[in-house]
Amino acid sequence: MAAAYLIFLLLSSACMVLCDWRFKLTFFANPKRSAIIMLALVAMFLVWDALGIATGSFYRGDSPYMTGIELAPEMPIEEPIFLAFLVYLSMNIAAGVSK
Repeated sequence: MAAAYLIFLLLSSACMVLCDWRFKLTFFANPKRSAIIMLALVAMFLVWDALGIATGSFYRGDSPYMTGIELAPEMPIEEPIFLAFLVYLSMNIAAGVSK
């Protein structure tokens, strides 16, 4: 199942949207602020990944569960989706703890 990782990332992200909707944590509480934070942090992590790839610290391992599609050398298509999920999860946890 070549797209299993991507499918599970998308399903997990959908669950995060449901939690956000139910408890009005981030995007459902303040969409503009949440979008700015999400875009800024995902961009920062993508730059970090690019630097790690350029220095040889990061590389794409082989996995039968990934699509094999790369946005750039050593940058699988799943990476930005994972980073967005990670940022969204962190934002929701921070908002949930502060309520």
